[in-house]
Amino acid sequence: MVFTEGHKKGIYISDGRKTENPTRNYGTGGMLHSRKYMVTSSWNAPKEAFTLAGEFFKETSVDDGVLFGFHRMNAFTGMEQIPGIHFHDVEKNADIRTALKLYREHLTEIF
Repeated sequence: MVFTEGHKKGIYISDGRKTENPTRNYGTGGMLHSRKYMVTSSWNAPKEAFTLAGEFFKETSVDDGVLFGFHRMNAFTGMEQIPGIHFHDVEKNADIRTALKLYREHLTEIF
């Protein structure tokens, strides 16, 4: 519903395709070009659940797996993804001090 309401009202002007070539340029009609976004997430799953063969997420990162659709949706609007940060094993093995240090370092590096 958000995308329908945003049509020609600041989110996207079209899906980017032209009548003369309707199979090309889908997803390029966004109106939010030059804007960027970052995702920070936390997971109960350990990092290895995403990186090791045979584990739950089948060697697929947070960004390329669970958040893939979210990232494509934002690309449709014209926004650019900047590197986010994902914290793992936050319930069973939380290390708040290290996490905060990593987060501060990440933000300093990105911004």
